[in-house]
Amino acid sequence: MKKPLIDVKNLTVGYGTKIIQKDLTFSVNEKDIFVIMGGSGCGKSSLLRVLMGLLKPMRGQVLFEGTDFWKNPQNRQEILQSIGVMFQGGALWTSRTLAENIAIPIKQYTNLNDRQIYELARYKLSQVGLSGFEQYYPSEISGGMRKRAGIARALALDPRFVFLDEPSAGLDPVSSAKLDELILQLRDSLGMTILIVTHELASIFTVADNAIWLDAKTKTMLAQGSPQELVQNGPLVVQKFLKREAE
Repeated sequence: MKKPLIDVKNLTVGYGTKIIQKDLTFSVNEKDIFVIMGGSGCGKSSLLRVLMGLLKPMRGQVLFEGTDFWKNPQNRQEILQSIGVMFQGGALWTSRTLAENIAIPIKQYTNLNDRQIYELARYKLSQVGLSGFEQYYPSEISGGMRKRAGIARALALDPRFVFLDEPSAGLDPVSSAKLDELILQLRDSLGMTILIVTHELASIFTVADNAIWLDAKTKTMLAQGSPQELVQNGPLVVQKFLKREAE
């Protein structure tokens, strides 16, 4: 049985006094691909921002292996160094080559010399199928390749946890399917725990071991389980979403 690595307890997410999601309680198991899903504007990315340390929760706890992420700044910094993030669109610096993009966190958090940094960046690009593209700029490659480069940067420091925000958004079906295959390969080969925000149904059914549904109307979580379980036994709104049926 897999052990939980991340425990979210009674979490409320919002901005100022505006509540986006409330009373969230769920666990993410070791080596799971965990999907946060829901309709547009329900707070998927806001929840991810709390989990990755960019947005302080209004209430509740986020525990990484029992350590309260938001309670102690020193603990938070240690946890952050075990997290890799790919933001929407890849968020690459357009004025830097792919290798230079991957090198940014390596330079910041290691004492490696320039040659070692470049070799590590080249290796990370090879892990996502981009060998030979080290000197290319983001504008010179396809959207799918930019997403892969964004994942390579997320892998730069060998994280235990990888957070992906809408990784397949804007991709054609073939490129999206190849990205799903890459995510599965990385989890299986590197043993990472991966959290994904997405509304892409094909990706959800392909990669997710576990998922939660965030509801915009009630501003809380309505269901947790595998997509295969939820499409059969989940709340009606979740079933309709997973079956692509109109409300």
